[in-house]
Amino acid sequence: MSLECPQTLLIKKKKTNSEVKEFCEVNFEINFPLTTITEVKGRDAHEIFKWAENNFGKSAIPKWNFHKILINKQGNVEDTYASFTKPTSNKIINKIEEIL
Repeated sequence: MSLECPQTLLIKKKKTNSEVKEFCEVNFEINFPLTTITEVKGRDAHEIFKWAENNFGKSAIPKWNFHKILINKQGNVEDTYASFTKPTSNKIINKIEEIL
């Protein structure tokens, strides 16, 4: 799932959900559903980010595009990954295999 946030420079220039969707499809070749533009920090943050921070700490708060939060079968935050960690990295794949 991808939650689009207005705090990042790439998204700040996009004003509508359809602009964000098109930008991500063209530039990142994504083919999965996107949510609407969503706040990720502060008082107006989406509930999933408030929950993640309360359950895992500050590392669950996105600092930049493509922040990843891995949630285990029990519904807990297992780990978080910074923007530079690719979704197909061994680090993430190994962790997913470990918790399955």
